[in-house]
Amino acid sequence: MTVEAATPQSVRGEEPLHRHLPLRCGGAIEQWAEVQDEAELLALIKQARQERWILRPIPAFQDALPPEGGLVGVGLRFGGELEQVHDADGGALRVGAGALLAPLGVRPGFEALLRAPGTLWDAYEEGWILPAVLRVRRFRGRGFEDVDAAPSDGKTLLVSAVLRRGAKLTPPASGQAFRELTNRKGPSMRDLLRKAQLPGLRVHGATLGEDDPAVLANRGDATPRHLRTLLAAVRERVHVATGIQLEERLVPAGRGGRL
Repeated sequence: MTVEAATPQSVRGEEPLHRHLPLRCGGAIEQWAEVQDEAELLALIKQARQERWILRPIPAFQDALPPEGGLVGVGLRFGGELEQVHDADGGALRVGAGALLAPLGVRPGFEALLRAPGTLWDAYEEGWILPAVLRVRRFRGRGFEDVDAAPSDGKTLLVSAVLRRGAKLTPPASGQAFRELTNRKGPSMRDLLRKAQLPGLRVHGATLGEDDPAVLANRGDATPRHLRTLLAAVRERVHVATGIQLEERLVPAGRGGRL
């Protein structure tokens, strides 16, 4: 497999995923391509369709569980214009899919993003950013389109979005392993795990935080199997103690398909 669509400087083979994921483990992906603008993205999609490759968006600092082994396909990173932020009408911001969200939190009206994890692409796929989204630009079918706010549907690829100022947002914590409970009157995930006496629970290098047990971390020598073993132990202990079935928040790295 040889990727030709992007510039040669941005393409390499057998890229180790631990270089790109906060949990710092996992195997390699066959090819890695960083696209700088829509023209490069379109060229890569066309080549992927011709060669029947799987495109796997892997944004910077993505909260994702690494694979135990490697991944087939092409890891896609948004760079250049696709990670830029520009002013839009009415105090809104046009944000590229690859832009990190936390730096936007220093801007008036976007303070809720100050501790947000990952990129716009991650937040859009997870859905919590939608209250702030006015319009999205996405690739669908054979080209790019601009549409009103719409959730991710698995058939499109986000390119950018216009975010309004002052939206009420509740971002998850970086590295948060489980989704918050839907019952808002119930305990937060942090408090629930504290009551279950889970802070600092560890399987080899995989551990829950001492201060915030909702956060999963790799202390240096955890493998993907260790991470998943720890998460399974947490789910079982919470279910036995409370009857609550926890839902994992961390997605498998490199979810993707053929556009």
